[in-house]
Amino acid sequence: MTVALGLVCSDGVLVASDSMASNGRVASAAIKVHRLAKRPIVWTASGSVFVIEEVANQLSNLETQITSNPVASAAFEKPDLPVIRQNVAGFLTNTMRQCYQAALPFGANQQVNGNHPFITDFLVAGYTQEAPYLLEVARDGQVNWHTDEGFYAIGSGGEFAAVAQGLMKHYLDGGPLPLKYGMQLAYRTIETACEVSSMFIRIPVQLAIVDKDGARVLDHGEIEQLKDEVAGWKQLERDTLWRKVSDIPADELETPPSIDEPSSESSGDSTS
Repeated sequence: MTVALGLVCSDGVLVASDSMASNGRVASAAIKVHRLAKRPIVWTASGSVFVIEEVANQLSNLETQITSNPVASAAFEKPDLPVIRQNVAGFLTNTMRQCYQAALPFGANQQVNGNHPFITDFLVAGYTQEAPYLLEVARDGQVNWHTDEGFYAIGSGGEFAAVAQGLMKHYLDGGPLPLKYGMQLAYRTIETACEVSSMFIRIPVQLAIVDKDGARVLDHGEIEQLKDEVAGWKQLERDTLWRKVSDIPADELETPPSIDEPSSESSGDSTS
């Protein structure tokens, strides 16, 4: 299982996730954020390891197809979002369909305990000519843009991530954050989701970004630096909250009602 998200920033885009894969009751580490080798695109996914690995193995075919097709190549450079959607979503849904058909003895519509056993969702984020985009390809083949909203989360921990993001939404009220701070927001969102989830997701946080310099996956040292920056951010929030309270003179602080001296509201007196 997974918690993964995409975030649009003012100078780039990113995807982030936890690091846990599971097979029944057995947990293991997994790489969950990826980049395309020749295009300014990063992606992440939630669901079947089989489907995700098959997609990762075949992405070079997609890049070859784009490079050999002048119209598609120009669309990715422009960017032309409808053409990008058609190419990326078509590739993903076709690969997903092939995986479903190959793995399920009773066909792609087979269900186990009410769920498709190989359900997989993808988030694809790109940044070209200072134009960001965030695309979701859902387990059932639906394709949705989330560029305007600027945020989307998937996976078993996706709802936790959405709540964590909502609690920090005031940081986005002025518009998309610079990538530098967007990475901290994404890190904190995934970290918080892992802290409150009872199973299936686990730190360390993984991040991949795209900016004017292209796409890359953050290494261990960069993730550790983000961890320290987020810890400092939390401490600053605590210090700010306490400072606001401590700046109020003691004689101006409201004294809570005493049990022995009920307030007028609870005494039964009425002025009406």
